[in-house]
Amino acid sequence: MEKYRLAVDENGSPFVLNSKGSIDFGYITEEMNLPAAPIRIAEGFNGPKGYGLKHIIEGHEKEILNYGYESINGFIEDVAGNFTDIKEGKNGTYLLEKGDMYHNTLFIALSKEGEYWKIISGGVFRMRYSKNKKIIHSASEVPTSSPVEDDPLPFEEGI
Repeated sequence: MEKYRLAVDENGSPFVLNSKGSIDFGYITEEMNLPAAPIRIAEGFNGPKGYGLKHIIEGHEKEILNYGYESINGFIEDVAGNFTDIKEGKNGTYLLEKGDMYHNTLFIALSKEGEYWKIISGGVFRMRYSKNKKIIHSASEVPTSSPVEDDPLPFEEGI
């Protein structure tokens, strides 16, 4: 585990460890129509240009925990390791989605060196958030039911 403690992203932010003590939370393979590389998340920072674990905690912790996850790390590990769809995001980003009636989503971008996929943000979003985004890879059928309109989950514009 010593080698992971010293691992940092291109901004000097330490990588977060998954429940098995690794910095790799999942993998993108060539069969998914993107460059093959592990999926990682750094501690990052909060704010308008923030990213990483701190950004997810500050912006989406309540909805993730209300959805039934016991922790933000558990949410990240679940989605990064079990996503069913990859969709094109904005400005060179992609969305990893583990769909059901909602979309548990991680926003990722390839690191500058191309060595790993960096988790920028994530949350639980209504289906309509990404329904018109280009599908890069799909391993599942997209649910046809949609949440009720008075659903308390936020609809977020942005990434």
